[in-house]
Amino acid sequence: KKMTQKVFRPTLDDVERISLGKGARKRGTGSRYVPHRLNRDERQLYDQAKKKNYLIVKGTAYRRERKGSPLCNTFRQRCDALEQICVIIEKYGFGDRIKIDFSTLRLRDDRAHVSRIWNNLLIANYPDLIENAKDSTDDTKIDWEAVHSSS
Repeated sequence: KKMTQKVFRPTLDDVERISLGKGARKRGTGSRYVPHRLNRDERQLYDQAKKKNYLIVKGTAYRRERKGSPLCNTFRQRCDALEQICVIIEKYGFGDRIKIDFSTLRLRDDRAHVSRIWNNLLIANYPDLIENAKDSTDDTKIDWEAVHSSS
C-alpha cells in the first residue's frame, strides 16, 4: 500500500544536474555531504544502468577520494525520482551480491514485494542458494509521521 501523504522526491533533471556536479534546482535533492558527481568511468556505467534499470559495479563502487559511492548514490536518486526499486549488483571475485532497495517505492509495508522476489525468483530458480541467503532486513518500523516532506 502506497503512502497517501506527499513525500519529497527528486526530479530526473535534478538527479542529472547533481551527477554533473551542478546544483539542483529544487532544494532537498542531494547533499553536499553525500557524493553524487560522477567521473567519466562512472558516467558510462550510469548510462548503461539507465537503459537496463539496474546498476552493475565492481565491489561496492566506493571511492576513497570522494568518501563514498557517487555512482550508487546517484543511481538510487534516479530510482527514487522514477518511483522504482533500486537494484544494484556488486561484482566480487568470489561471487556477486544483489542489493534490492524498496525504500524508493515509499511503501508502508514492503513485505509483499520481498516475499514475491523470495518465492518467485530465489526459491523457484535458485533453491541451492537459499541456504546461503542472508536477510539483511530488520523489523524496525518506519515512523512515517516523523518524516517531513516539502509541499
